[in-house]
Amino acid sequence: MVTRRTFLQQSSILAGALMMDKSELFKAHKDLGLQLYTVRNEIKDLKNTLQQISAAGYTNIEMYGYSKREFFGNTVKQMAGLLKENNLKTVSGHYGLTDFLYDKDYNWDSWKYLLEDAAIMQHKYVTIPWVEETHRTEDSFKLIAERLNKGGELSKAAGLTTAYHNHNFEFNKTADGKTFYEILLDNTDPKLVKFEMDLYWVENAGQTPKDWFTKYPGRFAMWHIKDMEASAAGAPKGQTCEVGKGVIDWKSIYKDQKLAGLDYSFVEQEQYRRPVFDCIKTSADYMKKNLLK
Repeated sequence: MVTRRTFLQQSSILAGALMMDKSELFKAHKDLGLQLYTVRNEIKDLKNTLQQISAAGYTNIEMYGYSKREFFGNTVKQMAGLLKENNLKTVSGHYGLTDFLYDKDYNWDSWKYLLEDAAIMQHKYVTIPWVEETHRTEDSFKLIAERLNKGGELSKAAGLTTAYHNHNFEFNKTADGKTFYEILLDNTDPKLVKFEMDLYWVENAGQTPKDWFTKYPGRFAMWHIKDMEASAAGAPKGQTCEVGKGVIDWKSIYKDQKLAGLDYSFVEQEQYRRPVFDCIKTSADYMKKNLLK
């Protein structure tokens, strides 16, 4: 029997839940992720590389290297098996489909194959990682936005989500002062297309991540956590380094993870001053101690 007092208590709880900012209900995953491109020079010994990644404390891999429906000479099923053997999962993959991006008569076959393979990998996101220099124009980015929307529809039907990963060139401006990044964000459906913000490249381009989180809340489901060395003589922009060893204020950025809509984050590093497996361990330790709490 529901008493008047119980009814009022339950009603109060319900009202509070309805009034609560939805962002308060959001929780980013705490999986320690690594973009596999970080260890690209070690891929020739793939099994050992995956063992080293797992030993460093990572549990989540963002894939790259997809070609002819294989990863590094392994079928998709074989690759999925290798990850499982090393207690690794993969929720995202970088897929550089040039026909999808640039072919005006694209027939969507490669995208449909991609979705089949991404499902075998148990991806949540299929991510477009790169735009060739000759296609970095206003018209090209408008076409890419159209493709992302259509790809997003097909992805959603397959239980997946389409995403786009930036570098620094997306912050170049068109004649009317709009950036390519804005073209993509303004012309894609938030329900169909998410963005993977590479925070190093945002900082490299002189941008402030929070400005983008504020203007486009909830759009940035994935982050690349890639630190930047301090600038030096002859190098006004520092190269990448281990997370926590550079100048990017990660703790401040992570305060806005709910605003951004963060779901997963991946460590990435492109240059090294120490052995790469030492570097990824250093980044892993910093992430676990300071950011994934």
